[in-house]
Amino acid sequence: MRYREVKSVIVRHHMLNAHLMGIGGSHYVMLETAIAFAERGLETYIDSPFITSRCELLRLAEFFGVNKKELVGIGIGEPKTSELVVINTSGDVLSGAGDVMYLHYPFFLDYRTYYSPLHGVFDLFGKVYSLTNTIAFPVLARKVKLYLANSWFTAVFFKKYLRVNPIVIHPPVNLDNISNKEPLPYSERGKYVLTVSRISPEKRPERAIYLAKLLKKHGIRVTVVGVLSSYNKPLYDALVELALKERVDDYLDILVNISREDLIELYRTALAYIHVTPKEHFGISVVEAMAAGTPAIVPVDSGTWIDVAQQNPLVARPYRSVKEAYCTIKDIAENQHLWNMLSLNGRARALELDRKLFKEKVYEITKPLICG
Repeated sequence: MRYREVKSVIVRHHMLNAHLMGIGGSHYVMLETAIAFAERGLETYIDSPFITSRCELLRLAEFFGVNKKELVGIGIGEPKTSELVVINTSGDVLSGAGDVMYLHYPFFLDYRTYYSPLHGVFDLFGKVYSLTNTIAFPVLARKVKLYLANSWFTAVFFKKYLRVNPIVIHPPVNLDNISNKEPLPYSERGKYVLTVSRISPEKRPERAIYLAKLLKKHGIRVTVVGVLSSYNKPLYDALVELALKERVDDYLDILVNISREDLIELYRTALAYIHVTPKEHFGISVVEAMAAGTPAIVPVDSGTWIDVAQQNPLVARPYRSVKEAYCTIKDIAENQHLWNMLSLNGRARALELDRKLFKEKVYEITKPLICG
């Protein structure tokens, strides 16, 4: 099949869940995808109901540490032309039909398949969202010419349930202000374990509190960092209450909506990084921590273990339970040789996942649709 030459590229992102829960990896995929085409001289637009002005685009870029100069050539909204390629970067039906669909997770399954049950309005939203995608996807899929997936972990779901065989392109990771500094040695690290994710029910932040309870007797703190939206304020309050109940409030810090600079400093000074979300499909924050030379402990049932660590215990340590994660952290804290090995190998692997590689791949793979 020969595709017409096009003049414009639209990068769409209408993922409602991400906007309710807070900024996440799918927003960054949207941003870097647009940059990938704009920096190659293609007329490029971002179409998102939540990015309606240049100021909002600049704020998003600042959040992810992207220089505003890289946004040159990116427009907002839809161009007045029929000659275009649409790239759906939210990976679900809410962004409508697209020539290219970037898949983040199996949206068509009941959300309880891989997330713990939610409650109240969030449970209702999760069920409606999954059902809507299940019904609408077969219709929209007829127009999709190319499927991309963020990990092999994600790709397996689509191969198994929808017989879709996506090309795996790992998400972009901005290492610009991390990899340019030498990692701090073991002796200069703080006595705390870091975890980073949205403060959102599906990310299971409460697991960090139970981990803090185990680590407290060794004098090791746990620091939770994440984006908090107004919708998840009740969850934040519940986490604070749980920390008090478990008597770990003096060994747990919950930092929300902090600056990129402060986050990087935490990556650089942490003793170790623990990813508390089971069945995570990739884990950008894990790569950022590893790039800072911080040993990572990740769930075994995740793309973080399969795709990021490549199932190599010399790169990151896997765990199956909070208790096992605690034991692993204890081993790393007490064994400087082990710490050094994970620090060195983890950093080397992280550098292979830099955002520059994502931009090259997403452009080269989609180029036949644009210039064919």
